[in-house]
Amino acid sequence: MATATLATKSNDTTGYITRPNFEEKFRSTKVQEILYSCISDILGDKKFEQEACAEWTKAITINIRDRLKAANMKFDRYKFIVQCIIGENKGQGVKYGCRCLWDSDTDGMAEYVYLNESLFCAVAAFGIFYY
Repeated sequence: MATATLATKSNDTTGYITRPNFEEKFRSTKVQEILYSCISDILGDKKFEQEACAEWTKAITINIRDRLKAANMKFDRYKFIVQCIIGENKGQGVKYGCRCLWDSDTDGMAEYVYLNESLFCAVAAFGIFYY
């Protein structure tokens, strides 16, 4: 028990933390709740407008990033990347992909797809642990 206390103290003083604690890990289910609430707040029941899509995507990504940074989930050592795509929903199929190089023990991602009768919105949030 004394060695665990010493190890914790040495990590706090030196700053060489290579892995997050269990409580500080990126939780995709919690982040999905944030994605859902941000998209619902901004898009609500809006109809597709091509001129407004750029403004909506910027508002969504900034809102998600700010909520992730302000969240009480202890994401202090994480850097966030948020991607948002809005398009017109006419019954077509859409494929959305990305490639990342990361550490699967510490980094994570969450995604959410919002649909209504006139538009779709696909959002992905990536959390990368900052060593």
